[in-house]
Amino acid sequence: MLKSYFITGIRNLLSQKIYSFIKIIGLSLGLGASMMIYLYVQEDLSYDTFHQHYGRIVRLLTIDSAEGVSSKLVGVTQPTLAPAAEEELPEVVECVRFTGGGRYDLSYNDNVLKCEAAFRVDPSVFDVFDFKVIDGPKEGILENPGSIAITESLATKIFGDENPIGKTIKLNRTTDLNVTAVLADPPKNSHLKFDLLHSLVPGKDEDGLRQALETWQGIFTFSYLLLDRPIDADDLNAKLQAISKKNNAFEFFTPVVQPLEDVHLRSKEILFETNANKSDILNVYVLSTISGLILLLAVVNFMNLVTAKSAGRAKEVGMRKVIGAVRYQLIGQHLIESIIVTCIAAIIAILVVFATVPLLNNTYQRFADVSLLMQPQNILIILALILVVGILAGLYPAFVLSAFKPILVLKGSFKNSSRGVQLRKSLVVVQFTISIALMVGTGIVFQQMNFIYSTDLGYNREQVISIQQNGDAISRSTTLKTELLRNENIISAGTSSSRIGQQLGRTNIFPEGATGETNIITSIMSADENFIPTMNMKMSKGRNFSLDYDDSLSMIINEEMVRLLKWDEAVGRKISIQTGPNAATDRTPYTVIGVVKDFHFATIRHKLEPMFMLYSKDNGALSIKVKTENMDETISFVEQTWKKINPGTTFEYAFLDEQFANLYRNEQAFANMFTHFTILALTIAGLGLFALSAFTAEQRKKEIGIRKVLGASNATIFYKLSVEFIVLILVSFVLASAIAYFVMEKWLQDFQYSIKIGIEVFLLAGLASLLIALLTISFQSLKAAVNNPADALRTE
Repeated sequence: MLKSYFITGIRNLLSQKIYSFIKIIGLSLGLGASMMIYLYVQEDLSYDTFHQHYGRIVRLLTIDSAEGVSSKLVGVTQPTLAPAAEEELPEVVECVRFTGGGRYDLSYNDNVLKCEAAFRVDPSVFDVFDFKVIDGPKEGILENPGSIAITESLATKIFGDENPIGKTIKLNRTTDLNVTAVLADPPKNSHLKFDLLHSLVPGKDEDGLRQALETWQGIFTFSYLLLDRPIDADDLNAKLQAISKKNNAFEFFTPVVQPLEDVHLRSKEILFETNANKSDILNVYVLSTISGLILLLAVVNFMNLVTAKSAGRAKEVGMRKVIGAVRYQLIGQHLIESIIVTCIAAIIAILVVFATVPLLNNTYQRFADVSLLMQPQNILIILALILVVGILAGLYPAFVLSAFKPILVLKGSFKNSSRGVQLRKSLVVVQFTISIALMVGTGIVFQQMNFIYSTDLGYNREQVISIQQNGDAISRSTTLKTELLRNENIISAGTSSSRIGQQLGRTNIFPEGATGETNIITSIMSADENFIPTMNMKMSKGRNFSLDYDDSLSMIINEEMVRLLKWDEAVGRKISIQTGPNAATDRTPYTVIGVVKDFHFATIRHKLEPMFMLYSKDNGALSIKVKTENMDETISFVEQTWKKINPGTTFEYAFLDEQFANLYRNEQAFANMFTHFTILALTIAGLGLFALSAFTAEQRKKEIGIRKVLGASNATIFYKLSVEFIVLILVSFVLASAIAYFVMEKWLQDFQYSIKIGIEVFLLAGLASLLIALLTISFQSLKAAVNNPADALRTE
C-alpha cells in the first residue's frame, strides 16, 4: 500500500509541474532558512562548552555603584578577591586571574612581529580551563616569572620549523620571556582569545606588580572560580561580599558572579572585560523566532496551494471512494504525498545550506559549521523536522480531500466550500503578516545602524590614521609627530592614552566643595595638546592644553562632568585625584582649564559618562589627520618615518572609521541576517500568492467570460481579480504593524541612544508588500482579462 501511495504521489507531482515546483521551492527555502539559523544559534550557544568544567566555572564581576558611572557592571575585580575566595570558601576548588590583553612587539633574532592578545595569567589557568597543550610539560608551565605559553600559530610565525621550547624572545625589545609550552589555538567558540600567556608571578624587578596584586582598593583583574559543583549564585555572591567587606574593600565595589555559560550571550551591559565577539541572547531569540516564522510561512504556503487545488483532485477522490477506499487510506495517501514533497524540499535545502553557509560566514563574520548537520543527533532532528513539517503541511489538506462526497463529485456538482475559501484567505493574511512584520523589522534595524554611523559623536573620525605605540615607542612619540608634520599631506597628529572607541580607565575624584561621604568615579584619559584639534573636538569653555603653559597639573573635563558636579562655572575649579593607597591623604589637586563638548569615547550602546583629560606629551595611541589626496604616498611616508624613529619594531596602522565600524560588527551582521531572511520570507509569500492568483483566475474563468460578454473592460476584470488580495494585504499590514512595533521597540532598548520609530517605515513596508503582491498577481489577472471569452464559455 505504501508503494502505491508513493507512486501515486510522484505521478501527481509530475502531472502538475508548476504547482509542484512552487510547493517544493517554497518548502525548501523555509527548511533551508531554518537550518541556517539553527547553525548560527548553535554557534552562539556553543561558546566555552569545550571546557570540561563548563558548568562549574563562574566569572567574578563588580557592581560599581559610585557616582559618575552609568554602566555599573564591570568585568574586573580586586586582584585579591579570587585567591581569598579559594582559601576561605570550601566550594571553591581553584581560581585564576588574567590581566592585560594588549598587542605587543615580540622579537626573536631578526624576526619582529606583533602578538594579537597577550595576557598575564596565574599558573592555575590550565587547572580551570581546558586549553590544549601541544608541546611542553603538562604541569608547572607558568610557575616561574617570565615564563610564557604561546599558541601554535604564533610559534610558527616566530620560530618557523624550530622547536620553540626553551627559546627566549623579547617583549617590546626590553623584557626577556622564556617559552615553556606551545598551546593549540583557542577554539573559535572561546570567549577568551589569546596568542600569548605570560606568568602573573611577579619577577624580582616587578615590585609594582607585586603590590598591585595585594590591593583590595583597586579592580583590574579578570577573575574566574572553579567550583566543586554548580551552586546558587545568590548564596555565593553573599559570601564573596562578606569577604570583600572583611578586607575593607571600597563599599561601592560589590562582587557578584556570572556562570561561564552566560558570558557570551548575557554580557551586553558589562564593561572592562575580555569577551571576544560577545553577542546578545535577544539576537538568539529574534533569529529563532524568524526561523519559526519562515518555516510556518512555508507550511502555510504548502497548505494553501494543496487546498486550492482540491477541486482538481475531487474526481480522483470520488472514484477511489466508489471502488472501496476508506477515509483513513485517503488521509494516508495525502500525508505520504506531503512527506514526499517535504523530503525532496529537505534534500534541496541541505544542498543549499552546504553551498551558502560558507559564503554567509564571510559576510556575517561568523563561523557556523555546516558539518554539524551530519552529526547523528542533528540527522535525527532533520528527519523529525521532515516528518513534523510533512504531517503539519499535509494534515488539513488530507482531511479536506478525504471528506469529499463521491456522489456530488461524480455528478459534477462539486465546488469549493466557502469555509475552504475563508481558510485560504486567512492563510494569505498569516503569510503577509509575517512578511510585512519582517520588512518593518529590517527597516528599523537599518535605520538604527544608519543612526550609529551618521550620528554626531562629538569628534570627526574621517581621514584619521590610528597607530598603537608600545614600549619605548611611546617615549619617542613627540619626535615622531614632529617628523610626520613635515609632510604637507599630514594636517595634524596627536596622542592619547586610549584610542577613541576603546573603553577608558576609571579613577576616584575629589571635586572642590564635595563632601567626603560622596564616592565619585569617572573615566580618565591623558592627551597631548594636539589631540583635541586632530579629532576636531570643540571646547565649550576655557582652553585646550598648550605648550605656552605649564599644564602638568591641568585638567580638561567634559560637559557631562559639569552636569554631575552641578557647577555653574567649571574653569578654575580644583579636582583632586587619588595617587596613592590612602584615599584620605594621597591626593593631587588639578585645576580645570577647559570644558570639552561631550564626545562618545566608547560605543553608543552605553550612556555618555563624565570624564576628564590630563596632560601628557607622550601617549600610546597616535592619531594622524591626513588629506584625502595622495593617500598611498602618505601612508608610505608614515611607515618610513615610523621605521626611522622606531627601528626594529612592527608598523601597523588602521583608519579610525574602520575601527569604529568594527565596534558594531555584531550589530551589522545581525542586520544583514535579518535582511537576508526577510527576503527569503517575501520570496516564499510571493510564490504562494502567484500560485493562488493563477488558481483564482482558473476558478473564475467562466465568470470572467460572462462579464466580458456583458461588456466588462479589461481594467474591470483586473480590478475584480486583484481587489480581493489587496484587501487581505491591508489586513495583514495592520496586524504586522502592531506586532513589529512591539518587538522592535524592545530591541531598541538595548541601545542607550536609538532612533524613534516613525510611521514612514511602516508605510514603506506596506507599500512594498502591496507592490510585490500586485506584481505577483498582475500576470495572472491580466492574462485572464485579455483572454477570448469564447474559450471560457465554449463548454457551456
